[in-house]
Amino acid sequence: MEKAGIPTVSITRKGFEAVVGNAFAGLGFSSDAAQYVLPMETFLVGSDLAPVAANMGKIIDGLTSWESRADGRARPVPRLRIEGGDYRDAFQNMNLEFLRNGWGDGLPLLPPTETAVKWILAGTDLPPDAIVGAVLPRGGIATTESLAVCLAMAGGRPEYMPVLVAAVQAMTQSAWNLQHMSATTCSVYPAVIVSGPIARQIRLNSGYGLLGPSSRHPAGASIGRAIRLVLQDIGGATPGSGTMATFGGMRYTNAVFAEDEEGLPRGWRPLGAERGFTGGSDVVTVLPAASATNIVLSSADATTREGVANQYLRRIAAFMRTPNKNAYSGPRGKDMTAGVVLLGRGFVKELAVTGWRKDDVKAFLWEQSKLPWSVAEATGLTGQMTASGFPEREPVPLTSRPEELMIVVAGGEQSGHAYWMQVGPAWAASSKGVHLPARATWNRLLELAEKELGPMPVG
Repeated sequence: MEKAGIPTVSITRKGFEAVVGNAFAGLGFSSDAAQYVLPMETFLVGSDLAPVAANMGKIIDGLTSWESRADGRARPVPRLRIEGGDYRDAFQNMNLEFLRNGWGDGLPLLPPTETAVKWILAGTDLPPDAIVGAVLPRGGIATTESLAVCLAMAGGRPEYMPVLVAAVQAMTQSAWNLQHMSATTCSVYPAVIVSGPIARQIRLNSGYGLLGPSSRHPAGASIGRAIRLVLQDIGGATPGSGTMATFGGMRYTNAVFAEDEEGLPRGWRPLGAERGFTGGSDVVTVLPAASATNIVLSSADATTREGVANQYLRRIAAFMRTPNKNAYSGPRGKDMTAGVVLLGRGFVKELAVTGWRKDDVKAFLWEQSKLPWSVAEATGLTGQMTASGFPEREPVPLTSRPEELMIVVAGGEQSGHAYWMQVGPAWAASSKGVHLPARATWNRLLELAEKELGPMPVG
């Protein structure tokens, strides 16, 4: 923080130097920050702390005489000219160059040529240099054009741009805490839920095979991969330096999917409406997910309201009740959530027929998923619970109110399974409305997609 006139030394452990540099850069300071790096062993239980005292002089030197080596000048990204004996050769050389520079994700990338990027930009009427957000931890500025570059490399199409822009806008809001999500050691990744007509228009999957590969619904993979490139190439979330996640989770393509609004029973509001948007609006909601669990629900006894509660909802609540420390730490409020429950349209039809409304399901799951204090004791979470202000010895709810639980209808017409995606650190949910280009432009893009990809898939 030398620019602010406050002498500062960061004490960190070996391997986290780049994380500290990114944190400074994200605050607008030079990433060339004064650091005192300790061996990893110093941070283990029972370690010898004598080296810290013995090297106090290094900390004092950082506070009194250290000077930055950075000259403060921005380094423009050069335009690359990639050559080869033929197209395949040039394609391979480009991907090797990107890997050497740390721009790739390990899978082949398509060339972000001027022509390709210009084509992608047809999906938005925002100027190419419009600022979408500062992408932490490094604080790189995402513009409309840089998002188009990432989407072009991920094999995307112009009609995907409105969703990508809205997702990045949602993630770069301060309440979402992208700094924490990207830099943490937790295996956390963005889960992006799209509500409204645009989901079907761009062939985003809301049914069978949700979250997996699909030639009929290619949008989710491309948008999710583009988000990863944004976080890595613009935000500096590179494994082992900008992000210290022990496990990578679903980070190749993250989790980008659509809400099955056609499968909502009467009286069940879509997620976008629950998030404060008018009915029928195109809305993107993002939450930081850390894990996902399939829950088997098949039962011949679930034909009454009580049978559904006993055979289906209690089973879902049991999985939600997992002692996840991240769900019980920090502030709570309307934008905080513990995760999202995905229910197929066949299951919600059974719920509706047996008298369950969406608010009823939330209230039941909220009550049944409370963590018993005895489980908190057995798993070493009582200190966390006390520090977060929960009453001692009382069951601990996942959210402050049932309304803050997220239930989304998605996953096909069967009723035998549910899916629970629980949060990691920085557990706020963030929603943004989707901005489309002019109607004539949008219609032309959809007509082109119909011509190139074939008829719109049914269901």
